Amino acid sequence: MRCHGVRTDLFRAALGLMGAAILAGTASAADPTPVTLLYNAHIFTADSTHPYADAVAIRGDTILAVGELSAVEKAAGAANKIDMQGKFLMPGMIDAHAHPIAGGTTLVQATYPDTNDSIPALAAFVKEQMDKKASLLGDVLVIDDLDIGFWAHAAGIDAVLSTGVFAKQPIVLFGSDGHTAWANRLARTRAGITAAYIKKLSPADRQYYGFDSAFNPNGFLVDAGKNVLDQKLPKASPEYMVAAGRAAVHYMNSLGITGWLDAAVAGVVGGATPLSVKDPGFLPVYEALGKSGELTAHVVAYPVVRPNDGFQQIDVVEALRAKYQGIPNFSMPGLKVFADGVAEIPSQTAALTKPYINTGRSTPSLFTPDKMNALVTEADRRGLRVHVHAIGDLAVKQTLDAFAAARAANPSGSLPFVMTHAQFVDAEDIPRFAQLNVIAALQLLWAVADPSTNEQIKPFIDPVIYGQLYPARSLLEAGTTIAGASDWPVSTANPFLAIYQAETRSGPQGVIQPAQRMPRAAMLYAYTRNSAEVIGMADKVGTLAPGKLADLVAVDRDVLAVSAEDLKGATVIWTMLAGKTVYGTGP
Repeated sequence: MRCHGVRTDLFRAALGLMGAAILAGTASAADPTPVTLLYNAHIFTADSTHPYADAVAIRGDTILAVGELSAVEKAAGAANKIDMQGKFLMPGMIDAHAHPIAGGTTLVQATYPDTNDSIPALAAFVKEQMDKKASLLGDVLVIDDLDIGFWAHAAGIDAVLSTGVFAKQPIVLFGSDGHTAWANRLARTRAGITAAYIKKLSPADRQYYGFDSAFNPNGFLVDAGKNVLDQKLPKASPEYMVAAGRAAVHYMNSLGITGWLDAAVAGVVGGATPLSVKDPGFLPVYEALGKSGELTAHVVAYPVVRPNDGFQQIDVVEALRAKYQGIPNFSMPGLKVFADGVAEIPSQTAALTKPYINTGRSTPSLFTPDKMNALVTEADRRGLRVHVHAIGDLAVKQTLDAFAAARAANPSGSLPFVMTHAQFVDAEDIPRFAQLNVIAALQLLWAVADPSTNEQIKPFIDPVIYGQLYPARSLLEAGTTIAGASDWPVSTANPFLAIYQAETRSGPQGVIQPAQRMPRAAMLYAYTRNSAEVIGMADKVGTLAPGKLADLVAVDRDVLAVSAEDLKGATVIWTMLAGKTVYGTGP
């Protein structure tokens, strides 16, 4: 964190560089659009050539001028002046990897926030929701956001929630990670998940289910197993999904987020089934919100494809793009690939270079490398962006290999690739991110010393691999562009909590790899300028500069100067998208 003195020096130096930018944005007397001038504020522009200012002028949906007050006043001419009373102003923030429509369902369904992993407490909550009858899909009781530590007790949960008063109620619990679920006996039997079903599976396919020595399922499901259940659940109505989408947009705007990448708008998490035009996923929700004027954010959305199915998956992406083009504030410029699953026990579907210690089992990536190489190369050739989920160090390595193959085949290609999560990265692979123009979209809220890392991962993987847990600072110092991302609803989308965690890497069990702590300013760039590059809109948003869209956020404290603890409590006062207030009471 920089002290006030350093910040003042940088601030004064930056003002000397702003003259040309202000002159370029001088108001025209022929333009009758009113101008608003915001002053007496701590302004972070996210433009590294002049990162700070003390005034910004807006005309319509566009930034007119940014810089030192007297110069902005001159450029703005007659203007409505708003005294910001020392508040913090910054560009609208962008989440480089989230699942907002899925997150919206958690806002309208019941969620279980307790992380104590108490089965009696869970049972009491489930009974309460049964009585309320408010969190139903058809007749199935659905509860979201279960702490994944519960899954170590799947058999114990089954002994309670499949018997007694729960025996006739189908119940599904979804894990907070987005990859896991649990279904009671009635719900899983309806889905065909029985001992006979599991017994017929190959050993490789059985890893996605929890079961005992006689193949009796205990309800736990991960990735491919969860997809089997998902396909058998009653479908939510279009009205229900639009309500979830509406809630998601409001939630994101309330956190100062004016744009995001929806990282699984269609297709299946984990890529367990092929992408199909017949199943457009959440695209109709965005279409409805966009046409009604309720999509108050810049959204890019990627469907999930399976590399092993070949180029026809790219054809499906392009067909969906054509079908859903023209939606206000929405585009679909790329595709998403899952390289692997997750590392936490009992899932352990992340692809690592060394076997899991507890089982001796090695989990392969979810694609054949040569087919992945071909798919990425072809997508890049067609001008589609590629975004890859990679958790384990093997998945990271093989994904970088695919990016390298595409760079070699398409040497004139200029689009960046994006890898998200990068939970474990082999030291030899860290320089490859910058070399291959790969942006790392990181969820650094997860770099925390608590049971999620020290108990659910650390004892079960090689110590050398664990030593490279979320190597953010190493990536930064190697020249990698780092973008801020939440993976909401896996965890909160609040950028200030993520920035705090990236800076401190602290938790209830100490500090996790302190050498990987991130500078706060770097994280502000990650959530603004760098994430704008991820969504392909850096020419329009991500920085405060003349000619760019007036996406601004007002915050109640100077987030570059307060302590790390005070940063956690930062509150958004208002959020502006293209000159219009979309959250709070704006200027």
